[in-house]
Amino acid sequence: MLTEEQIADFDRDGFLNSGPILSTAEVDSIADGLAGVLDIGPDGFGEGQPQPVSYRDLRSGAAGASANPVWQIVNIWEASPAFERLIYHPYIVKAISQLTHETDLQVWHDQIQYKPAETGGATTWHQDAPLWPIIKPMTPVSAWIPMDDADEENGCMWMVPGSHKWGNQIEFLRTQGHLQTLAEFNNLAGFEPPGGAAPTPVPWPVRRGEISFHHSLTWHGSPFNTSHRPRRAIAIHYMTGAARFDAGGNHLMKQFVDLADGAPMSQAGPHFPVVCRDGEPVGVPAQLRSAS
Repeated sequence: MLTEEQIADFDRDGFLNSGPILSTAEVDSIADGLAGVLDIGPDGFGEGQPQPVSYRDLRSGAAGASANPVWQIVNIWEASPAFERLIYHPYIVKAISQLTHETDLQVWHDQIQYKPAETGGATTWHQDAPLWPIIKPMTPVSAWIPMDDADEENGCMWMVPGSHKWGNQIEFLRTQGHLQTLAEFNNLAGFEPPGGAAPTPVPWPVRRGEISFHHSLTWHGSPFNTSHRPRRAIAIHYMTGAARFDAGGNHLMKQFVDLADGAPMSQAGPHFPVVCRDGEPVGVPAQLRSAS
């Protein structure tokens, strides 16, 4: 359970570190699950085999790797029992319920972002919610879980405190795509937020076993990983019982939504599992989709 002070800190800053939560065994389990999926590769899943929705290098925009890859694997929970159990983790689910002030939650999607040692690319400054236009109102809070200590050396996230209160600023952030190295990543320029104070980016290290939560409008990104260590992490994006389908938008997950415009996403089906009802985590199901 998060404390009232932690919830207040999140409401002020738009992000929060839980402190140590996951055991070494729990983190080892998801790290092993990721290793198994990486061993199969983007083209190695057979027909009918449980598999992620997408597996690609964000830097190349295709399946093959670029010189500085950021490997994104969407809905790894559908391919790995360790990650399927993680999306139902009672601490994570309860914390999301507290931070959203909502009692019903389901998974929107997850995504691995894996930056290999020495060559891992940058994830440029962005906000999450504007990139998810098929659900309204916006999906409010995500959980970010590292499998390695994430620090400035290996490309940890950076955050801008209070930026979740400035609305949709994705078009400005797209003008900052040239900021990719650690030395320049904090040089955001050309935006004056309400109140007149300049945005102040801060590095956001998260250690193995800790969980970082961030609002879907919080400005964030991460520079190159030039260290000798990988940076493996998963973001789990949740949506609340208020979420409805916006047929006018587009997104990778739209292919799995067979709903009328404006229909509740609670009716969207098995790719969007319910994890919390009436404020209580539902627990891991007896039959895992990833093990079928």
